[in-house]
Amino acid sequence: MTNTRNMTAPSRKTCWGLFSLCLATLMYELILTRIFSVLMWYHFASMAISLALFGLGTAALVVYLLPRYFPTSKANLLAARCAVLFGLCVAFFFGLFYLFHWSPQFGFKVLSFFHQPFYQPFQQGFYDKGVPGELLLVLAALYLLTALPFFFSGLAVTLLLSRYVEHINRLYCWDLLGAGTGCLLIILLLKLVGGVTALPLIATIGLLAAALLTPTGGGRMPRVVLGGLLCTFLLLAAGNYWTGFADIRFVRGRYEPNLLWSSWNSFSRVAVYPSQSQEMGQAWGLSRTYRGPVPEQLGMVVDDTGYTTMYRWNGDEGLDFFRNNVIALPYTLKEHARGLVIGPGGGKDVLAALSMGAAHVTAVEVNPLIVQAVNEEFGAFTGQLYQRPEVRVVIDEGRSFIRRSAQRYDVIQASAVFGRMAPAAGAFTLSENNLYTLEAFHDYWDHLTDDGILTISRFIFERESLRLVSLGLALLNDLGVADPAQHIAVIKERGLANFMLKRSPFTVADIARLKEEARDKAFQIVLLPGQTAGDGPFWELLSSNGSEAFYRDFPFNVRPTDDNNPFFYYMYKPVDFIRLFTFPEQSNFEDRAVLILRNLLLVVTVLVALFIVAPLWLTRRGDLARSGMAPIGYFACLGLGFMLIEIGLLRRFILFLGPPIYSLAVILFSLLIFSGLGSLLAGRITRGCERQILPRILLALVLLFNLYIFALSPVLETLMGSTILWRCLIATLLLAPLGLLLGMPLPLGMRLFHGNDATGVPWSWGINSATSVLGAILAVVMAMNFGFNVTLLAGETVYLLALGLVLLVRPTLTTESS
Repeated sequence: MTNTRNMTAPSRKTCWGLFSLCLATLMYELILTRIFSVLMWYHFASMAISLALFGLGTAALVVYLLPRYFPTSKANLLAARCAVLFGLCVAFFFGLFYLFHWSPQFGFKVLSFFHQPFYQPFQQGFYDKGVPGELLLVLAALYLLTALPFFFSGLAVTLLLSRYVEHINRLYCWDLLGAGTGCLLIILLLKLVGGVTALPLIATIGLLAAALLTPTGGGRMPRVVLGGLLCTFLLLAAGNYWTGFADIRFVRGRYEPNLLWSSWNSFSRVAVYPSQSQEMGQAWGLSRTYRGPVPEQLGMVVDDTGYTTMYRWNGDEGLDFFRNNVIALPYTLKEHARGLVIGPGGGKDVLAALSMGAAHVTAVEVNPLIVQAVNEEFGAFTGQLYQRPEVRVVIDEGRSFIRRSAQRYDVIQASAVFGRMAPAAGAFTLSENNLYTLEAFHDYWDHLTDDGILTISRFIFERESLRLVSLGLALLNDLGVADPAQHIAVIKERGLANFMLKRSPFTVADIARLKEEARDKAFQIVLLPGQTAGDGPFWELLSSNGSEAFYRDFPFNVRPTDDNNPFFYYMYKPVDFIRLFTFPEQSNFEDRAVLILRNLLLVVTVLVALFIVAPLWLTRRGDLARSGMAPIGYFACLGLGFMLIEIGLLRRFILFLGPPIYSLAVILFSLLIFSGLGSLLAGRITRGCERQILPRILLALVLLFNLYIFALSPVLETLMGSTILWRCLIATLLLAPLGLLLGMPLPLGMRLFHGNDATGVPWSWGINSATSVLGAILAVVMAMNFGFNVTLLAGETVYLLALGLVLLVRPTLTTESS
């Protein structure tokens, strides 16, 4: 390759082509999180970022290692063809949904791999001494197949960066600007047309990028082909929008031919179908002495796992069913209560409150589609529950709402809210929940009346209910309450437990009333003030007052969660999680989400080794010897550190911005856009000054990280009362300086370590991609086990290592040719 390629500036058309392709790529990445959440489990959505980085990194290495197949003189034409292949691959997944729609047996066979309980074999011989070999192969196939669009997009981007290497800062800026714009557009696209219809539209954007990248004189035939494909994809999108011929008709892994209604928004897909069992309501907290009618029900599912129920409104005479449910217990102690229901879903908690004579109920629901289903789509069925005069519905995230509210309530209620939320839009996270943390309990406590009650209903699986008790104890101990046991009660009905935390001690009359209700309705008392003896973990926890000895000896991690480590449903101790990698025949308990994460980490590690590290080692060992280990270590630090910081910061803004999709969009948009501008600014730094400037930038980043770790939360709390538009703007401005600095180390590092000698570039780029891929998952694992502060501090430490490599190693630079 000659230096003439370095002197050629990319045309505006090329820049817009790169912008469009990166826009489409980021939209595809985010839509994968939604599709994985709907078709399988939202835990699979954690791998979307890893997929993107793997595909892009592998593509870059292919270009570097096989240059004879990618001549610089044809870079634009080859990039255009790769953009077409990107569009075709995205359209392929639309075709797969069409196949699922018209051949549900095939769809069920495919999806069954991801819905069977992990503690039962999918088929004979599935497990061999605890090693899920077949599942690992299926997961690897899924990973490689869904990474194909990223691979072709990565080929196009790498070809353009190689062609216009002298202008890499400018192109990198267009790249990140396109990706940042995609973060915002995908929200609009999902809201307008839904997840399935969005796929051919994203493929269309890929084809538009190909048209922009096709060089002048590329021939009439390519334009005819592009035009035909564009028309086809637009027709497919329009046809599915109006007829739904490829819509997903699977609910919770099963084909649902009687689907009554479904709709998408930017962070969920909600589907309504006939309830499969009227007796389901009897099993969930209903008194066994109740002999009245069970209201007709409709099932409503959010994504793949979140389930709630709508009930037919039969007037006041139909409320007796809810009056006999264990979730109504707090209202027996509070006449004419003013209640706050967080996550009302189909309305069961609201109906329970109304059945007990609540004066007013405020229902805070994060998902507008659920409210739309209850009030509009099935308003005749539900009696437009959320439009009743005693009910006020607010569409907001629960914690965000209550922090901005000045109202105090007699009862604050949350029943199995997690199942109806899409955690962080399905990306980056496993099972974090802002509603079940120590800080959340402080927020609830501050908004209770003097004798108000916080009530949370969970299934009586001891781990979840125990953690609620541990949270209550931690709150009361923080407040200096002399006898915490006088404020806590737990009463269950078969599978459902009602945890109650009263701001004032339960009175003798309160206790007598609860005992009477439990006796009359055949509820079972688990904990009640005044107990002097008991057995089982609940009593042991309460009698120990949440002691360190209890938490240490108990087989699960039921310590109180906080906003730094909000994984309420994750109860492995770190040592138990590590032990999973030995594939034990039997562990303390099986958790499908954790096993998915373990399997995903294994699969990604193997694929990174096979597709990135091994090709480099086999073909470019000599380059490694010449360039040394310093560039490898530096770019490995950048890849890993960036992911640790990005995922840790996402956590910081969820409470501030409310609905998780806003946090995801604002964080990605801000970091990508400002990193692009930072790359552009880095291009203005005089060549030869990298060694003086780069350490200062890395040091500034490290100092800035400390501000975000230790000073950001108080700043955000003071601004919590602002409108959502202002909060998004404030978050963007707060992230601007960080984004600008994060965009500089990679291009400056390439100039510092490699200068005009490109022999070590494949290793640097490949290792950066490998550590980014692994970092996307390792960040989740670290946050789950040690918290987000540790994750951010780990990212800061990695950048410090990069700084050390720049300071301690003086690279030999090759003088640039003119």
